[in-house]
Amino acid sequence: MKFAFSRPRLTRSLVQAILILALLLGNALSLFAYETVHVVKPGETLSQIAEAYGKTVDELRALNNLGDVDFVWYGQRLIVESDETVSSRESAVVQSIAYYQVQPGDTLSGIANAYGIGLAHLVDLNRISPAQRLYAGQTLAVPAREALSATPIVNNSALPIHVVQAGEHIGIIAGLYGISVNALVQVNALNDPSLIVPGQRLRIPAAEADAPPPTSLYHQHTTFPTTTEKWIDVDLSEQRVVAYEGTTEVRSFIISSGLPGTPTVTGTFRIWAKVPVQDMYGGNRAAGNYYYLEDVPWVQYFYEDYAFHGTTWHANFGRPASRGCINMSPTDAEWLFRWAGPEAEDAGWLFSNGENPGTLVVVHE
Repeated sequence: MKFAFSRPRLTRSLVQAILILALLLGNALSLFAYETVHVVKPGETLSQIAEAYGKTVDELRALNNLGDVDFVWYGQRLIVESDETVSSRESAVVQSIAYYQVQPGDTLSGIANAYGIGLAHLVDLNRISPAQRLYAGQTLAVPAREALSATPIVNNSALPIHVVQAGEHIGIIAGLYGISVNALVQVNALNDPSLIVPGQRLRIPAAEADAPPPTSLYHQHTTFPTTTEKWIDVDLSEQRVVAYEGTTEVRSFIISSGLPGTPTVTGTFRIWAKVPVQDMYGGNRAAGNYYYLEDVPWVQYFYEDYAFHGTTWHANFGRPASRGCINMSPTDAEWLFRWAGPEAEDAGWLFSNGENPGTLVVVHE
């Protein structure tokens, strides 16, 4: 049996309504489709991502406010297309910093994943160790994509005033008065605390008597293995390398050290050999752990076959991930290679000696 259906007739008013609706939807879609975001995958580089989207590296740097860097990390969200109609205010919010209040059960890895960034980015942003134990109510800086909402505290007109100085951000001011960032944000009803400006007047709430201790910073040295020469501190608990000149910190890097089954050696050493690039291989085919890595960049051996080197096959820095070596971003590894002794003058292997000694390396938990 066949069923016959009559086609509804479209009246002129109905056609007009459909056209108007389509126009409105098109405008709405164009309003919100102002950017395309790429989430960085393990092993990807900025140049590879740029090529995939038909962009230049400089264009991606400008879109994401990256500065003169090539390093990207696993999980990072990169804007690869952006409508020219986006205002500078909106762009600033995309790149700004917000503050997250830790909830019971939160972990650093979970928070990093929730905000689409790598663990290394999160711990470096807050200058804390990846092994840091979180407590409920703790405040962490995170990338902001939308303005924060806050409920102002009433009857605050009698509170003392702080006038924002050049170079200060909300975390610095909160630390000066021993209060939480969250309390400072709430009492001043700040929609986006990352956008405070010099000269702005902020009311300062009273410090809470039972407030938890402030977030601990990275380990600070009180004793030094040398006060006269360059040396490299490798803190395995913080997954961080710091380059020192005597007692002065020159530069620090988030790294990946050895996994539990292949830990990084601890002790005091000196760089004994270095090479700008080499192939690396090891493990056992029968055991299923054989590896062969081509063109590993900026290699510096500090004890037997333990080395600092650039890593292109992962960017998950901030947690152990290696077979014992110190994995670094290629950019960071190059800087350390050129800074540390023995001083390299050619493109081949270089070994330390009495006239060209290797830089001191201290590896500890």
